[in-house]
Amino acid sequence: MIKSMLIRRLAGGLLMLWLISVLVFVTIHLLPGDAVTSLLGHDATPEQFESLTRQLGLDQPLLTQYVTWIKGLFTGEWGSSLVSSLSVSDIVGSRMENTAVLSIMAMLVMGPLAIGIGTLSAIRNGRAFDNVNSVLTLVLSAIPGFAIGVLVIYFFATNVFHWLPAASIIDPEKSVWLQLDLVVAPMIAAVLSMIPYPIRMVRAAMIDVLQSDYIMLARLKGLPERRVIFRHALRNGLGPMIQALALTLLFLTGGIIVVETVFSYPGVGYELVQAVNHRDVPVVQTIVVLLAAICVVINLLADLAVAFATPRLRTKLL
Repeated sequence: MIKSMLIRRLAGGLLMLWLISVLVFVTIHLLPGDAVTSLLGHDATPEQFESLTRQLGLDQPLLTQYVTWIKGLFTGEWGSSLVSSLSVSDIVGSRMENTAVLSIMAMLVMGPLAIGIGTLSAIRNGRAFDNVNSVLTLVLSAIPGFAIGVLVIYFFATNVFHWLPAASIIDPEKSVWLQLDLVVAPMIAAVLSMIPYPIRMVRAAMIDVLQSDYIMLARLKGLPERRVIFRHALRNGLGPMIQALALTLLFLTGGIIVVETVFSYPGVGYELVQAVNHRDVPVVQTIVVLLAAICVVINLLADLAVAFATPRLRTKLL
């Protein structure tokens, strides 16, 4: 059962990645402007345009360009940036490390907070804490990610407090792990913009569990409320919690682009925005497909985790 489920998920994920690669390739070529004009400017001669177009391989038919790019993805030959001439793998590799550090820090803060606040809100359903939590999560979910980033800069870096740097400009000569103070501000912005969803999901899951028959039976047996919550309710609500955190990680993969751009944080999101502005086709295509692949892997791992965390599903799979 597990093997068949994995095969189905992998097949669906590969099909999705192929469709995304086609969509990205077509979209990037439909955007106004082109890389040659971006590099040479509008004052270049037709001979210069023709020479650079041929040099970059942009004179080939679109199908040929697509097949060459797809082959490169599988062989590790991701090409070179049209702007800097650097290897795309080198560019993406360094940026991916920065994004990974930011995402890990955000999830380490967001996961326990979401589970704790969501569970406490469910326990105190309809009371003051739950009402305040509902209002705050509603307000946060209504504020765009870039606006939250600006507010974090305003309160913690410039006008109110001066605790954090306003821009997270990482020194490329040093490891990002040695510059974690520059990651704090974008991490706070990422957490604030993403946390309303998992809090609401955890709260809804825990309310459903706390109203179930076996929880009522445990309470009728006279078990301490702490034991009912930690030994029974949380264990049975683990599946929905994993789904909520996995979906949050998926949202974070996309939302990190906005956060990195606001703070000039040199991750894959910021690099993607710069590449789109300069029509750097190889970099754009590679980053988008890599982000899509990460989302597919997260979905697959989340499905497996939920299956093993839910007794009924685990029994069917095994």
